[in-house]
Amino acid sequence: MDKLHATEELILQSAMQVFIEKGRHGARMQEIADRAGINKALLHYYYRSKDNLYATVIEKSLGKNISDVMKILDKNLSVEEIIRSFIRDYIEILRNNPKLPLFILREIGEGGEIVSSVLNRLVQRKDIVPRKVLDTIQRAIDRGEIVPLDPRQLIITILGACLFFFIGEPLLKITLLKEGFTDRDRFIEERKEAIFNIIAYGIFPGGDRT
Repeated sequence: MDKLHATEELILQSAMQVFIEKGRHGARMQEIADRAGINKALLHYYYRSKDNLYATVIEKSLGKNISDVMKILDKNLSVEEIIRSFIRDYIEILRNNPKLPLFILREIGEGGEIVSSVLNRLVQRKDIVPRKVLDTIQRAIDRGEIVPLDPRQLIITILGACLFFFIGEPLLKITLLKEGFTDRDRFIEERKEAIFNIIAYGIFPGGDRT
């Protein structure tokens, strides 16, 4: 990684930390510059304004991850393999980007207008069409591979099941996971299988596909 890209990456990481802690409105460019170890003038040179920096953090965080997950649909996979792969890949994204869920939740809590704008641009630019996902599920329903349901409900259920552990982990550790939670990585791997099995039991004819 050259110096320019290394500096940009450091800025984005520092900015995400400050935005998570202070929110978009409470964050200050000076604090972001201080954490990145650069002067404020250089930060403004790169991003011009706080809102531009904020939008860039969201776009960089979401863009590659969405593209990687959507590539699943371009493979010649059964709907069962698509769902299993999506769960696995989405959980890996969350595990490898532990600050991302809180960052997006903070943005949604502040109105969500910037993340909505960024997602709209990503959909247009990267040809990531939500309709493609819905149509893939609907075709599986029409072929009898999935029981009749609303594809939107299925997608939201899968997203929520994958996401909640990473959002609620601090509380889960003092409640449901208080006893015997000694290997986080192993639990996450088990979580991938648990989510798939629960989903499979509900949507595939005959239930459990383990």
